[in-house]
Amino acid sequence: MSRERDIQDKDSFFQAGRYLLKKVHKAESVDSKDVLLSWKEVENRLESKRLQRLRICYAFSAVAASIAVLLAMGIGLWQSGRDESSVSLSLLEDVPALPVDEVILFARNNRMQLRDESSVKYGTDGQPELDDQVIKEIPEHKKDAGINDINQIIVPKGRKVDITFSDGTKMYVNAGSRVIYPALFKDDRREIIVEGEVYLDVKKDPSRPFIVKTKGFEVKVLGTQFNICAYKEDTTASVVLVDGKVEVETTNKKKSILSPNQLISINDEGSYIKNVDVFEYICWKDNIMLLDGRMAGDVFERLSRHYGRRIVCDKQIENIPVSGKLDLREKPEDVVNILCLSLYLTYTMNENKDIIISKK
Repeated sequence: MSRERDIQDKDSFFQAGRYLLKKVHKAESVDSKDVLLSWKEVENRLESKRLQRLRICYAFSAVAASIAVLLAMGIGLWQSGRDESSVSLSLLEDVPALPVDEVILFARNNRMQLRDESSVKYGTDGQPELDDQVIKEIPEHKKDAGINDINQIIVPKGRKVDITFSDGTKMYVNAGSRVIYPALFKDDRREIIVEGEVYLDVKKDPSRPFIVKTKGFEVKVLGTQFNICAYKEDTTASVVLVDGKVEVETTNKKKSILSPNQLISINDEGSYIKNVDVFEYICWKDNIMLLDGRMAGDVFERLSRHYGRRIVCDKQIENIPVSGKLDLREKPEDVVNILCLSLYLTYTMNENKDIIISKK
């Protein structure tokens, strides 16, 4: 279309030129006033063409701008219609100032301090049933708050809790973890945010996929049992599938499907899948730590998280392989003593009750 318009403009210019040339040939027989009038006529013709073209361009630009605005509005509405997410990862940025050694539940517009190993169960109305598990309750006084508000459980080191959601899904929350979730799930999806470690037994519901979000990946399921470990201080996160099937999508949009007894390990360099004994990765919810194949440094770090006690060891001890099984219901000093005896190590405690491990 632009090519045809260019051709028309060129024809108009040539016609005007020929017209002027005729006038020039007759210049000897006419006075200078006629020549100037003739040139003015040529200019007027060209100017008329130029203005007509500008008007068309302006009209086209206005239409295009209107279409762009309408299109942008439509895309915005379409995206807002699609974005039905219950929870956003931005919620992790809001870290409330809390006691470092108490389980805190934010629900019903209140901040509640819970007992260790509490069991929280949500009713179909989105209200948590707590019985005698609340130690202290502090009203938050949020405006326009309702049962669909976002709830949050913060479990410090040395503590554990379990939660049953209103859909029947059960979640075990390990020490040093944080979970954000709605009091009631949406009609088409169930979403939570995890920072730390949880074990989930998801109630099957084909119409509502269950989605677990972390800073490094998402897990999507319909009904299954799996473990997620995604502590912010760890360089590697993992998902272990016990039963069913899950899809794991990392931040670079890479998707992986896990089958039972598989683990996906995720870090900044990428991810890989391997077959594992799932009991090793889920026995923490039963207060057991399986040690086969672990290094001493990793074991002591996990014990520190579980008991909420600082446990440190020499660098030369960190890479000693450890095997066996630990009962985490025992006192931390007793568990550490068992490890030290088996590895020919010794330990002391300082004035802060930190456990210091070294070689004999």
